[in-house]
Amino acid sequence: MNKIAMWGAIVALSASPAMAQNVTLDQISKELAELKARNERLQAEVEYLKENAKAMRKDAANEAVSVDGLKTVTSKYTWSGDFRYRHEEITTEGNITDRTRDRIRLRFGVLAKVNDTVNAKIQLSTTNSGGDNARSTNQTLGNGTPGNSTFDRKALSIDQAYADWRPISSLSVVLGKMPYPWTTTASYFWDKDITPEGAAVKFSRGMWFANGSFMRLAEADSGNNTTFGIARSTDSNMLTAQFGVKVPFGTSALTVAASYFDLIHVKDQPVTIAGTGCPVYTTANGTFGGNSNGNTTYTVGSAGNTCSQLLSGFQLYEGLAQFDFNAGRFPMSVFVDYMANGEAEINPVAGKKLDKGLSLGLTFNRASAPKTWEAGVVYQKAEKDGVFGQFHDSDFAGGITDTDGFALKAAWVPAANWTLNGTYFINKRFNDVAATNGTIATAKTDHDYKRLQLDLNYKY
Repeated sequence: MNKIAMWGAIVALSASPAMAQNVTLDQISKELAELKARNERLQAEVEYLKENAKAMRKDAANEAVSVDGLKTVTSKYTWSGDFRYRHEEITTEGNITDRTRDRIRLRFGVLAKVNDTVNAKIQLSTTNSGGDNARSTNQTLGNGTPGNSTFDRKALSIDQAYADWRPISSLSVVLGKMPYPWTTTASYFWDKDITPEGAAVKFSRGMWFANGSFMRLAEADSGNNTTFGIARSTDSNMLTAQFGVKVPFGTSALTVAASYFDLIHVKDQPVTIAGTGCPVYTTANGTFGGNSNGNTTYTVGSAGNTCSQLLSGFQLYEGLAQFDFNAGRFPMSVFVDYMANGEAEINPVAGKKLDKGLSLGLTFNRASAPKTWEAGVVYQKAEKDGVFGQFHDSDFAGGITDTDGFALKAAWVPAANWTLNGTYFINKRFNDVAATNGTIATAKTDHDYKRLQLDLNYKY
């Protein structure tokens, strides 16, 4: 028994290390398998993260391209526009009733950068019904004229379309339909809604400035109207030149300019036509919208086939001065604007030339930032042929020459880009030559004309 027990113990002792070794190898194999599986999972996660990182870099690159493209578009185009709602009341001596109306004006434009020296501008605006008045960008609400339906559509037109080349910083060459290239004042000699058409060159250096232009007024014909006479077979154009200086005095500045406007082949142009026409023009429409806007005319033809033609040519000389300064904490501006026509003929009714225009004005304070205001007054007298009627402001005295009077103006800014304006015109019409139509006796001069405008202006 002892021998058996002894051999059993020996066998047991001999087997114990082998069993222990087998258990350790199994555990190691199992752990290695687990480590391999874990490594495969980690490798898969690494590959997933790599793919995500690539996608994120690609998205970031695309976003950078998009942002750069947006920056390019933003820097290339400058948008602008405004909307005006106007309430207007007009009292005209000789009219049976007064006129009350509401009107809207919408303008929207973009200035595009073509390259480092060239910009191009296009601007659309509302236009008067019929689109035949260069002096109006208004559309009347509830237009009740025959043929127009209730709530009719309002027309848009091209208000500006021009290219501006600046080869050097002091020189600008403009082609197309543009804002006035010459400096103006707050006078009513020039309607601010007009956008002249042609070519202009502008120069400025330091306090000096100058400009010149060639503008198209009216094309006479298409080349085959050779029998209508020299007055109508020649195009009407305009040459302009202006020289000026703006002298600073601390916070003040004085601007002085002299201008010359030569309206070529305007004299004898037909304005209105009755019947089949007149000796030099036989179509149904006259030049310049069929209205002299106050300039002197004469009648030719007979037996119901007549036309009225412009009596005078227009070679206009203008001198202006404007002084901007501060009265204490209030900015102020005063101006004087004088115009004379060197080609005016003697008016047959007045027996003299009516060839001058004068405008004076003052503005107190400036409506610019929110909660600011301004007030002003303008006096103007435009003799019958002292100003070209097509350029005269369409609001002052009803848009005609042979007028004088005042315009009282006020403005207030309740919030950014929003202005309330009021203008009251107190004018006289037919000052030197009596009216030839209307209900008042034709021998009467100095007809009263009053016009109130209340505007809400929004810029965007």
